[in-house]
Amino acid sequence: ISFNCLINHIALSKTIIEHENFATDATIGIFSWGHNKNNPENASIRKDLNNNQYTKVMGSAEFTCDAHAHYPINPDTLLNFYAYYPYTEAATAAPLSIPFDLKKQDDIMWATPVLDRDKTTSNEPVNLSFNHILSAITLKFKKADDIKEEMILQSISMENYPSTIQLNVQTGKLSAAPSTTPYTLIDNLNKEITPNEETIVTNYLLYPVEKPVFIVRMSNKDYRIESTKAFEGGKKQTYSFTIQAQDISISGSINPWLDGGTSDETVYF
Repeated sequence: ISFNCLINHIALSKTIIEHENFATDATIGIFSWGHNKNNPENASIRKDLNNNQYTKVMGSAEFTCDAHAHYPINPDTLLNFYAYYPYTEAATAAPLSIPFDLKKQDDIMWATPVLDRDKTTSNEPVNLSFNHILSAITLKFKKADDIKEEMILQSISMENYPSTIQLNVQTGKLSAAPSTTPYTLIDNLNKEITPNEETIVTNYLLYPVEKPVFIVRMSNKDYRIESTKAFEGGKKQTYSFTIQAQDISISGSINPWLDGGTSDETVYF
């Protein structure tokens, strides 16, 4: 069985893959489950395609492996193929929960499954189409003209955000255990924020979440920013923040007296 691979959605970045083709020597992991065409629910993983590492061949779209993968002899057996990038040995023990470390900033990709292939197509390459599944986040900052004091940006992190995520190789879904610790995007900055917008982080790869919360440390004080824009997998998104002063108003009022009831007492002298 030979495999050809293509990356969907070209995106230019320092941290994500730039082209629709993998670089030479890039490695992917491939799984396959076999099943009888009359009983698709009773599938079993194939030993010759149980997280095998395939490497890109120079000058072509083909990926090869030292170990050979073969179609089964039985004509009524069908194969389903699943692939992901980048290859990790840790997937062998738990193919439906492949761990990745976000700090490595790998452009995690998942291939659209190729299902129900049989012997009659054994001479045809299995064409795998890969999709980016993380969010590529760009952060921009500026301050409004009403702020006259100096504002020094020191760090940016995510509140209660995981540093390790898992990929289900059959569904392409990412998951993460609940986190109670922050995840640092950038630290040890000493960047003055001015009325001119500046890009601080470009295309940082993050796990998609619905309600991201940024913790921005500025001039030795932490600011919590709840964003209404979700991180979306496979998309490049820009978040622009404007720091603006807000007047503090103090007012006072007196609550009216409350009725305390009446007393009806007889007093004897």
